[in-house]
Amino acid sequence: MKLPPMNALRAFEAVSRLGSVSKAAEELCVSQGAVSQQLRNLEDHLGREMFIRTPNSFTLSEDGEEFAEVVQQSLGEIALAAGKVKREKTQRTLTISIYSGLADKWLMPRLGDFYGLYPDVTIALDKSSKNATFKNDGIDAAIRFGDGTFEDLQSVYLFTTEKFAVASPDYITEYGNLDDLANPKQHRLIDCPHGSKDLDALCGRWEHVVASDYTDLEEQLIILPDDHQALNAAIQGRGVALTPNYLMEDDVEAGIIVYANNQPISIPGSYYFVSPTGVRPNNDLDAFRDWLVEVSGKFRTEENIS
Repeated sequence: MKLPPMNALRAFEAVSRLGSVSKAAEELCVSQGAVSQQLRNLEDHLGREMFIRTPNSFTLSEDGEEFAEVVQQSLGEIALAAGKVKREKTQRTLTISIYSGLADKWLMPRLGDFYGLYPDVTIALDKSSKNATFKNDGIDAAIRFGDGTFEDLQSVYLFTTEKFAVASPDYITEYGNLDDLANPKQHRLIDCPHGSKDLDALCGRWEHVVASDYTDLEEQLIILPDDHQALNAAIQGRGVALTPNYLMEDDVEAGIIVYANNQPISIPGSYYFVSPTGVRPNNDLDAFRDWLVEVSGKFRTEENIS
């Protein structure tokens, strides 16, 4: 395939689009003579006249009009593709799977610090309760809760949280505080499953908090899909929710939720940064992981102080 000279095509595209040799020369930052020479080079290469030249006019010939349509479209598509490649090189994206509440309440308020250090890396959050498979799902890594054992994945510890029993101020006014976590008496209890018995035990549900001989738990439970929705139900006055501290701290400070009981509830599980093994090294992903570990260390310190 023998293509016309690229400089000649660029000059031809500019003149045919702008309708003027002088305007094309200005756009290309060359002299008018240089543009005219490139047009003659193109015509010599094609063996056809692309322009009709008279003392008072300079217009595209029939062949020139047909060729200009193809050249303008082709060079335009090349410019778009080049721009996309350039953006992808300078603006890199990592897709991270993360629980909705953890993303909204903990990670997103801190992401500005990461972008300050790595302005060319974009973090796209896939906020889902479903575990990423890392097989053709476009997920680079995930923040997951568990005991640190994740099959076929490498994991890095981030932090451990505590839970508190919280409710709306109006609910507490009507029903009073929950004085004894083991014996919730008349209180409505908001709970959420976590996929399996083993994971439930790591998360800390009401069944692990109330006394083993307490018999009314099933009748008092309101079951919702996740901690975030359980907290929202508590804000709406529907009952008392066991809520991780990272999820409810801002709402407590704002006064829209209060402690029904201020005793912290320790939970065995922790949050981990997990990613697939045996994949090509990714410096951006390593930087994000290391930043998360550092931020989590500060969060753990804040927890110890509070």
